[in-house]
Amino acid sequence: MKLNKKIRNGLLLLASIITLNSCETLDLDKLDNPSLLTPDSADPDLLLNNVELNFINFLEQINARQMEFARMEQLFGAYTGAFAMTAPSLDNDWDFAYSEMLQDNETLLALAEERQIPRYLGIAKVLKAYVFVSLVDTFGEVPFTEALQGASNANPSVDAGDVIYDAMFDLIDEGISDLSQTAIAVPNELFYGGDAAQWIRLANTLKLKMHFQSRLVRQTASTSAITSLVNSGNIITSSADDFVFQYSSTVTPADSRHPEYIQNYQNAGAADYMSNYYMSIMKDEKVDPDPRLRYYFYRQSGTDPEGDFLPCSDDALEFCYIDDFYWGRDHFFDEGVPNDNLLRTTWGVYPAGGAFDADTFLGVDSNAGAGGAGIFPLITSSFVNFMLAESALMINTPGDPRTYLENGIRESMAKVLNFLPGQVDPAFAATSTQVEAYVAEVLADYDAAADNNARLDIIVKEYFIALWGNGMEAYNAYRRTGFPSDIQSPTGSAGPFPRSFFYPTNAVNLNTSISQKSVTERVFWDNNPDGFID
Repeated sequence: MKLNKKIRNGLLLLASIITLNSCETLDLDKLDNPSLLTPDSADPDLLLNNVELNFINFLEQINARQMEFARMEQLFGAYTGAFAMTAPSLDNDWDFAYSEMLQDNETLLALAEERQIPRYLGIAKVLKAYVFVSLVDTFGEVPFTEALQGASNANPSVDAGDVIYDAMFDLIDEGISDLSQTAIAVPNELFYGGDAAQWIRLANTLKLKMHFQSRLVRQTASTSAITSLVNSGNIITSSADDFVFQYSSTVTPADSRHPEYIQNYQNAGAADYMSNYYMSIMKDEKVDPDPRLRYYFYRQSGTDPEGDFLPCSDDALEFCYIDDFYWGRDHFFDEGVPNDNLLRTTWGVYPAGGAFDADTFLGVDSNAGAGGAGIFPLITSSFVNFMLAESALMINTPGDPRTYLENGIRESMAKVLNFLPGQVDPAFAATSTQVEAYVAEVLADYDAAADNNARLDIIVKEYFIALWGNGMEAYNAYRRTGFPSDIQSPTGSAGPFPRSFFYPTNAVNLNTSISQKSVTERVFWDNNPDGFID
């Protein structure tokens, strides 16, 4: 069960404190008030850091819900219920995007333009594009053309999603041009250390993701654009290029741990339930368990749940309990919650920086595992391979979908199995033999598939597994394809599946140009029929 999270990334506060105190305050003869920070006096490094922290805070907020909708974590109650999504609960998501990240980013764009520091300008444009693409993918039509104008337009109207996408393609190209110029270094940048070549690869990969996401409604354009990007070779192709946010184990003075670690590695135990469906496909679907299983999930208990700890025992559920001490819950199951916080299965070492499962069966606490020094995997080389597998299969972009599928699995295995190796007990570590057996089984299933839909189902299922920690792309894939085909249906009346999110309450109440919509309203690239998914 997940309450609406307040992501406690105190680095944002720390950056603000540093910025506000960066002016000299001891010279009483100064004519300017040193307490009033203006854009002219801003430090571009600190401002960029602040933008990047707000960027990740926004994505963390929406990711939490999307993981539940995609059956990665358990959904407690209805899709639009108190514990999943309501219009009031989305206020923070919207505010992090518009009032924090995008607003500060406009200041950074103006500052970088004025001071002629093109690398900052290019990074700011790519980040802006990423946020607007994420807003469209989540909410559908959102303010863009009239947005971010302050008091001059307090009621910006929404733009169509495809219009925003087209504008973002142009903005990304501008960012690539800026990043291609000779420029001063940006050594303190939080993702790539200011490496322009890495940011250009990310920018091209973001374009690839957008074309890929739009393939149902823009097949010809998507095929041409993806072909060009693949042939350029200047996209994310190895783990060294991965676009991830690195957290730390630092708690004070600013808590910079992974948000799922903060939520679930408490002295009182884990707050969330893992999805029985998701754990089951990793534990039971193949001949042997997925080699990543012990890295993804940590079991706090070495006993089977029973009695009050198994409230689903009298219900006809698909799973209820999947055995082997994996304490989770079925999708939408919302019976009473027993005092099992120190017993339920929780996040492991990847990607949350938690504990590796070595059959210790100890309850978690705020110091367990890697202390939260995990990552947010935004776009990785593994993800790109799965995107290219789908596009090669469905719209005939370059490459062999089977090869991309294999590469995606292997890239995922390598990233997970080599993640924080000092946390892994060698006696329980996955072996190359296990990896090879897994890959061989998937490829055999792919070769035996009857048609392209069956092959796509396999590709998306493996993408879905590799996406652990990134609910955004799993939510997108489910709406785009309807796969995995065996995804668990709600155990009760969860309501219609959200094809997009509600507008937040504040956005509707304070902006006369926005009217509330239904969650069944589809984003522009989703042309699948009503009732396509549940």
